[in-house]
Amino acid sequence: MLKRPKITVVGSGGNVGAAVVQWCAQKELGDLVLIDLKPNVAQGRALDLAQGGAFAGFNASFTATDDSSFMQDSDIVVVTAGVPRKPGQTREELVGINAGIVKSVCENVKKYAPNCVLILVSNPLDAMLTVAQKVTNFPRERVIGMSGVLDSSRFRSNISRALNVHIKDVSAIVIGAHTDKDMVPVTSTATVGGVPLNKLLTADQISDIVSRTKRGGAELTELIGTSAWVAPGFGVTAMIESIVLNQGRILPCSVELKGEYGISEGACLCVPVKLTNKGAEKVFEIDLSPEENAALKAAHTAYLEVRKIALNSIN
Repeated sequence: MLKRPKITVVGSGGNVGAAVVQWCAQKELGDLVLIDLKPNVAQGRALDLAQGGAFAGFNASFTATDDSSFMQDSDIVVVTAGVPRKPGQTREELVGINAGIVKSVCENVKKYAPNCVLILVSNPLDAMLTVAQKVTNFPRERVIGMSGVLDSSRFRSNISRALNVHIKDVSAIVIGAHTDKDMVPVTSTATVGGVPLNKLLTADQISDIVSRTKRGGAELTELIGTSAWVAPGFGVTAMIESIVLNQGRILPCSVELKGEYGISEGACLCVPVKLTNKGAEKVFEIDLSPEENAALKAAHTAYLEVRKIALNSIN
């Protein structure tokens, strides 16, 4: 009998983790393990999904627990665990708290699933990716951050809505850091049906789209009082699907750079990567305008500051 991929989601009691589990179940990508500090919540999520399978048309296997050993020999481990920033809390305090959570989770990943592809969702994403690499010592192709798939989806959606065209015809990506300030929507290569974006929209219109893309997370928080979960869930699932089905999709994800884009080795930022059953098999360099290149360098500088805080907090 062929073995189905084993996909573990740590932090599955939260909205993003639950969304990942739902979309993976609907696509029948593998056997799903839900791990959360609140096992009853994880069990409830799993039971609710299982009971919907009859009408949604999927047949998935769910295991829900607070015991990390159940991730044993997972092919994919997704980490969504972490806490949101609270009123009055400094960025340094938030980074330190989440770095400790990610460290603890990744120690278990290294122990129980040493051959998995690890996908990080916890924020601040790029710095948490560095923490995960330091703890697991996995090669860069097996430690990947979900950032650009979400930011790029927002970018494409905003372009689609501005032009009233099908989003499938919109080709556009976001690179850089996964923050409002330091993400880099790449407008110079964006196209709609092969037509350059600057042939379809004015400079002011494009600037408005870029601004709204950068504020995508903040806009959702203002509207519903919390961060998004549906779109991030879709984004992570697209990554998982490309890996477990060996699709070889080229998606913008956060990975460790080794000199690409002229950035010093060891930095984790979002760039286009090829996702296969090996993980982030190949990193691609794309042509950037001088302004975009400068923005990417600024994102690198900002990342280094947060990385320093994160690493100091776990040493």
